Amino acid sequence: MPDLQKVGDTKNRILSIIKNKGPSYPAQVSKEAGVSPLFTAAFLSELVKDRQLKMSSMKVGSSPIYYAPGQEPQLENFVKYLNSKEREAFEKLKNSEVVEDLSQQPAIRVALRNINDFAVPINVRIDGETKLFWRHFQFPESQTRDRIRELLSPSNIIRPKQKETVLVQVKEEPKKEETIPTQTETAIKETKSQIEPLIKETERKVEKIIEKPIKIKSKKEKIISSEFAESVKDYLATKDVEILEEVMVKKKEFVAKVRTDESFGKQEFYLIAKDKKKINQDDLTLAIQHAQSQRMPALFLSPGSLDANASSYIQEWKNVIKFNKVKI
Repeated sequence: MPDLQKVGDTKNRILSIIKNKGPSYPAQVSKEAGVSPLFTAAFLSELVKDRQLKMSSMKVGSSPIYYAPGQEPQLENFVKYLNSKEREAFEKLKNSEVVEDLSQQPAIRVALRNINDFAVPINVRIDGETKLFWRHFQFPESQTRDRIRELLSPSNIIRPKQKETVLVQVKEEPKKEETIPTQTETAIKETKSQIEPLIKETERKVEKIIEKPIKIKSKKEKIISSEFAESVKDYLATKDVEILEEVMVKKKEFVAKVRTDESFGKQEFYLIAKDKKKINQDDLTLAIQHAQSQRMPALFLSPGSLDANASSYIQEWKNVIKFNKVKI
């Protein structure tokens, strides 16, 4: 019972910190609450599940931002963590309050879809066609319909400047009544016939450009080899460790899901190998967090040594992470 009481007190303390300090990411809360990053992340997830907190889609590094209901406007304090195009899209939407998706540049259209903490999508059906608009999250929903009407009003349509001139000439020179309108109509038709294909071609190009970001996944899926990764694989082979899936390969880092033969049968691990001279507590904490997200224990390999804090930390968390110093 005392343990349950302690857990409840910790959750309430974390909730109180965010309510008082505003939107925060896990590392900030962990430091303030005096709780390990791993447990802080677990408590924050529970508070989101209980609907006492909300989680942003925007991230600081790889960490989401947690906030209490009603603190949404304070998320603007983290806009600096958006990339340049997302910041540009945010500023444009904040200044305009409502924008039409199709009238934006392709890169801004993509960015608007990524900043859904600030951009609220609105689909409007006009003459059987669905058009997408974006509303700034603080702009009143009750005023959105009127703003969309303004964007679609006839005053925004470009009209031929010759129309007024034609009417004046008709009054002054009745003999040219038949010729001038004909020339004007012909000019308008020619202009229209030239513009329409350009509009259609532009729309096709926009659609193609919008589809391009989706192909980015293929780059992420492609695993690039490295000398360090190959050395780790060779080491694992000598220890009869089976690689189930390669997760990430960098010049000095290799992450994979592996399986080993233990005394009581096969055991799966989330492997993190880093080419560093000194392994610190943060390295181990991040390894545990990634492994726990996959519901697996962590196995950390490195040719380097643990510093003093990391050595104490590994003893405290030896049930969820193993460390092996290897010669690679």
